[in-house]
Amino acid sequence: MLDAAWNGVVFTPPTAIDIATIEDAIVSQLRSQINTIEIAHYPDGPETWRLTHRVGAALVMYKGAQYGELLDTSAIIQERKLEFEISVMMRDLGWAVGGDASGPSPGAYAIIEGIRTALTGYEVPGCRKMYPVREKFVKRDKQGGVWTYSSIFALSTVAVEASRPDDFPLFIKGIALEEGGQTSVTLGAAGYTFNSNLQIQLLQGNVFAVSIIAAGGATLIEGTDYSIDRADGIVTAVPGGAISVGETVQIAYSYAEVAIATAGQNEPTN
Repeated sequence: MLDAAWNGVVFTPPTAIDIATIEDAIVSQLRSQINTIEIAHYPDGPETWRLTHRVGAALVMYKGAQYGELLDTSAIIQERKLEFEISVMMRDLGWAVGGDASGPSPGAYAIIEGIRTALTGYEVPGCRKMYPVREKFVKRDKQGGVWTYSSIFALSTVAVEASRPDDFPLFIKGIALEEGGQTSVTLGAAGYTFNSNLQIQLLQGNVFAVSIIAAGGATLIEGTDYSIDRADGIVTAVPGGAISVGETVQIAYSYAEVAIATAGQNEPTN
């Protein structure tokens, strides 16, 4: 039986779903719901530990895990079912033979039921809800008169292999071209001369709406007379076309913004 109605609890683990974090969440949940006995982690030295609480104690310990089949082929991903044992040690069993519940303090039966209610359906972030697996009587200490029971609970999460850093080269320089000419600037026709490589380097990159007029006044045709590297603003004459080395043409075009980012910059430049 619970000592108080459970209105829910929010638990934010400091690290992602490791054993210690889950066990700490279980202990916190039990402490929030049951205050008539001691709730603690199982001690490192159980042989020297003694029950000092006048009523009893519940000790929480990780028992182990089972791993399911691989869920992915490119990375190791498996279901991981973890089991935790709650050892209930009580001075009173909870029922006197032939009579009412023995004594004014809760007995082992009541605490077992309280633990079951507190943990059944309890959800640790990153895990599925807890559920009971089994309960059993362990022993009775004849000298101390302590009844010991074991309650096993399980929950499931996912085990994923540790990620490895990709072996990519360090960032040195990046260029982003605005699409669609949303902040376009239009430049009127100006004279440009083809160099010995039959190329012209325009003053801007990320160009569009290019118009080229030959010296004789004819409009040159893209793909027939010239090609354009629009990102870098380079016009190249097509071999066999109407353009020759050293020819001066009139070029009008529009361009949009180019953002350049280099390593160590706080903000990109246009």
